[in-house]
Amino acid sequence: MLTIRQTSMLITLQDSGRTGLRHWGVPASGALDWLAHGLASRLVGNAAELASLEITGAGARLYFSELTIIALVGADLGAELDGQPIALGRAWLVRPNSELYFSQRRNGARCYLAIAGGFNITPQLGSQSCLLGAPWSGHLAQPLKIGDQLSYNQPDLSLAGRSLDTMSSSTNQTSIRYLPNRQLASKLQRHFQAETWCISSKSNRMGYRCEGQALAAPANAVRSFGVVSGTIQLPPDGQPIVLLADAQTTGGYPVLGVVIRADLPKLAQRLPSEHLQFQPIGLTLAERAFAEQLNLLKTNFTPEPDFMVAQI
Repeated sequence: MLTIRQTSMLITLQDSGRTGLRHWGVPASGALDWLAHGLASRLVGNAAELASLEITGAGARLYFSELTIIALVGADLGAELDGQPIALGRAWLVRPNSELYFSQRRNGARCYLAIAGGFNITPQLGSQSCLLGAPWSGHLAQPLKIGDQLSYNQPDLSLAGRSLDTMSSSTNQTSIRYLPNRQLASKLQRHFQAETWCISSKSNRMGYRCEGQALAAPANAVRSFGVVSGTIQLPPDGQPIVLLADAQTTGGYPVLGVVIRADLPKLAQRLPSEHLQFQPIGLTLAERAFAEQLNLLKTNFTPEPDFMVAQI
């Protein structure tokens, strides 16, 4: 059993998201940093359809009452297992009655904790992802809070000690690549690209609101149409909104473009008050960047010597 002894800014269960339901108005949800979730899951032998914990910011304390194996990938939040620092990108044996503490945020915003065998969570609409405010009850409709408990399955102990040859990493670069909407005026796009945007405190998993010098939003009305994660909307106030995993499925604002899938993980590792710039990219390069990240999910693992596993 895993017990939440102390929370961080936000802790939710997230997997690869809900698919095939957008025409019913159901957001995909899922891990904001899909690559970190996927790598953590692979380390402990899980499919991406099994949820990991998406831990935003430092401060969380998690208690494990039973033996298990975990992996952490994504933000460096100063993870300590029973007072000893543990590295990202490695499968760690967790002994009964152990506590995992995220002591301080060093880099990035969101860390993904995958547990071997997965959590015993009944899916909603085919997914173990939490959709905040969803019309169902339980852990898949609200953040995890102090006292919440999650049961987990028996681990494959042979997984302990292996690590990633190549790991997803947060970057301090503010540039986010996007596919621009060529139907908008080039002057408007140049203004958008030249501005350094600050992520608003009003942001959440639905979207990042960007604050900066207001853009001149087109006056013509736009008919509502389908949108996806990464869509950059331009509301009448001229402050762009980048839609994220929990966003609505349709929208009626003009669209500046779409953040490429390869850069959604980078975007997910930012928090309010941090800054962004947007860089245009072509479709061919965007597809190449995505393919490179998919290759990371096929990365080989490096086994650790037995004596190192024994010291965990």
